[in-house]
Order: sequence, then C-alpha cells, then structure tokens
Amino acid sequence: MTDRTDEAPATRFLYFGYGSNLDAAGMRSHCPSARLVSIARLADHRFAFTIESKNTWLGGVGDMQPAPGDEIWGALWLVAAEESRALDEHMGLFRDPPAYARTIVEVTTPAGDVVRCRSYAVAAPNLDEYLPSPSYRDAVVRGARSAGLPAAYIARLEAIEDNGRAGAGPTH
Repeated sequence: MTDRTDEAPATRFLYFGYGSNLDAAGMRSHCPSARLVSIARLADHRFAFTIESKNTWLGGVGDMQPAPGDEIWGALWLVAAEESRALDEHMGLFRDPPAYARTIVEVTTPAGDVVRCRSYAVAAPNLDEYLPSPSYRDAVVRGARSAGLPAAYIARLEAIEDNGRAGAGPTH
C-alpha cells in the first residue's frame, strides 16, 4: 500500500506583511505574483523595532512583539508557492546569523474571518530597540495607506519617532 493524500500540493500561501512589505511595489519586486487579499489585524502584538538595518534603511526595522491589548495591522498577501524562497531570502532567513524567522500567526480580517498565515519575526530581537530612519517609517506609512489600513493605525505609524538618518531603502 502506498501513502496517498487527496490534497493537491500547495500552489499558493498567505503571508501577513506589516512593515515595509505593506507596499505592493516592494512586495512584487521579490514576489511578482503577490496579490493583496485583505487587510488584517494581529491581536496582542505591537509593531516594534528590534533589529537594525545597517546598510539599507539605516535604523530599526519592523518586528512583531507580544503585547496584550495592542495590535498590528497589515496586508494579507496571496503568494505563489514558487516564490517562497525569494520571500525567505528577502527576509534574511539565510543570513548568518538570520535576520528573521518564519512564524505562523492568526490574523483577523475586517469581515471577522480568522486566517492562519505565514509571517516573519526577528530571529534575535534586541528588546532595547532602535529608532527607524525617516525613510523606513515613511515607507511603512505609504504602504499602510495604499493597503487601506485603518486611519487611527496610520496615525500611530506617522507618530513614530525616527533617528533622523537618511536611509535609502531597498533597491527594487
């Protein structure tokens, strides 16, 4: 008897992006198939800056940290399975040491649907945190606006203190 499953291999996966991956153009630069399915909310977490981008953004970049009662809003992307490695590479999984690690989260859409999906969290967070550069904060705000995140959440992002350094951001 052979092992048999009636399920077809996964051809796509859902990914929750909450930092610079809110931006559609940026997402599609490494995952051309990425399609925005919905916005979504990750409960009991806060948007944190526990890792520093020393070469690209020149400041803290996004992480999700547990925080009862807080929330992170983000974009729920549908991505082709063959682009999984490209997303992992973009998130620094294969660096030594790795920048981020894959994680599975449950997010809630505005319609009330609970969705289990992939996201990324900083592999070795510095809980003292770093201030983001103005360019990183502005990229997150632009992405939040284009994705259609709630106005109150966008206002919170706009109010994030920056380090005043002129990080260029990634080249697409």
